[in-house]
Amino acid sequence: MNMPDPTIIERVLENKATEGESREVAHWFRTPEGQAWLSKRMDQDERAINLGDEEAWIDHRVPSREMYEAIMLRLRRRRIRRWMMYAAAVLLPVALMVGLFMRLDLREDSLFDKNYKEINVPYGERKRVLLPDGSEVYLNAGSVMRYPQKFDSSVRKVYLEGEAWFEVASHEAWPFVVDISCMEIKVLGTSFDVIAYPEEDSVLIFLETGSVELTSDSLRAYSLRSGEKAVYNKISDSCSVSPVPNVSMRSAWRNHVLVFEKTSLSEVIKTLTRTFNIVFKVKEPAALRYTYTITFDHMDLESILTDLEMISPVRFEEKERYVEVSLRK
Repeated sequence: MNMPDPTIIERVLENKATEGESREVAHWFRTPEGQAWLSKRMDQDERAINLGDEEAWIDHRVPSREMYEAIMLRLRRRRIRRWMMYAAAVLLPVALMVGLFMRLDLREDSLFDKNYKEINVPYGERKRVLLPDGSEVYLNAGSVMRYPQKFDSSVRKVYLEGEAWFEVASHEAWPFVVDISCMEIKVLGTSFDVIAYPEEDSVLIFLETGSVELTSDSLRAYSLRSGEKAVYNKISDSCSVSPVPNVSMRSAWRNHVLVFEKTSLSEVIKTLTRTFNIVFKVKEPAALRYTYTITFDHMDLESILTDLEMISPVRFEEKERYVEVSLRK
């Protein structure tokens, strides 16, 4: 496993990283390279602490009184073991790992379980997955799904990052749950589309058939009926539910159809980036003020860019490794 970007590691150590970044660094810390890096980092930090000043570094609450007393006793008896002080001060390495796992809703034990399968869909691809209960899932580009090889007898639970369309097999006494970190989607038998990319500010859920219930620690429960969508804003921690005409078109991507309805150019670019695994560079930010309502029933990037140019003054120029976005003169 390659070393994560150093800036991401620093954000994780400062507890400022996203869930995806925290998981990436946690995985790497489990490797020999990650453990060696962590040990070296601890050595560097402990050298920056003057002998005799250890207690000044402990200026926050620790996980338990027992842990605090044990560490303080060790510090008084053997100050040359300064790494213990560092562990108390910044919770590394053991407490760091615990903190990361708690940040992931205490789900890492199950996600690292060998009985779980993980499906990663790279940019430019889509995948169809048949779950153990007979439910069908289509995963869009840039998505990750984890699920057990055998569902628990009380609940069918999967974990999702990204976009997926679900057609859940109906089992009245066997609920199906999609965990998207910030909330859970509970269903029995239904079909719906979920857009929950970690880097996005919002989560969108489009219900085609059946009914679902959205629940989280901070929100009241929200119920959706067929033909409705829910939009959850991660920043404001708010959720809204509204009807959507032709809701089935929201999952047309699984049939190689792209649908944009009053969609900003910035969102169009995000979709095309995932769909075709191509980088866009916006030369003139003013181009981002345009929105698009258009459907593409083909998956040819060059043709799509040509069609977009025909309905707006925005110009797309394909370079060797990216597409440059500007305005026509």
